[in-house]
Amino acid sequence: MKSKEIKIPKFLHELHGSSSTLFDIIITYAGGVLAIISVYLLYLKSYFSIQLWELILLLLISGDIGAGVVANFTRGTNSYYSGEDKRKLRFCFIILHILHPIIFLYVLNLFSYKSIALVVFVIICTFFIDYIKVKEKQRIIAVFCLVIGFGILLNIGIASELLLWFFTLYMIKLFIGFGVRRY
Repeated sequence: MKSKEIKIPKFLHELHGSSSTLFDIIITYAGGVLAIISVYLLYLKSYFSIQLWELILLLLISGDIGAGVVANFTRGTNSYYSGEDKRKLRFCFIILHILHPIIFLYVLNLFSYKSIALVVFVIICTFFIDYIKVKEKQRIIAVFCLVIGFGILLNIGIASELLLWFFTLYMIKLFIGFGVRRY
């Protein structure tokens, strides 16, 4: 049974596409809420001491990453960014996702050459995946990049559970969720 499509207001098209289902919308925001809860719990057991505004910023970015991972797998969002006429929009989406790790790293004061190199790796791989025209090849290359990315992440000495959480979802969101066009 197919779910009923809901017309999405224009200001939410980047999140849900021009149409979506109630299930997809609910599960997307649930992903964001669960991400916020996860990061808050990780923060509570960490050694970080940050200002309230920084914690709020960290939680907002986390919610966006968590909701974005789910949203990028939905038909509405994936369809919205598909097609040759959306190449500029996809380029902007990828470039804007440089901000997530910058904010995350800034708030936690964890900038390092290793973390910056990982961000550059993710952005370059996402552009490469997006450049591939054949959907089946996109999937394979995206998963291959994910395997490399996880290997890098676990071998460069990032000990913070918050960064391990972030970079894992960040790669899934960009490589498999966004980079691969399914519809």
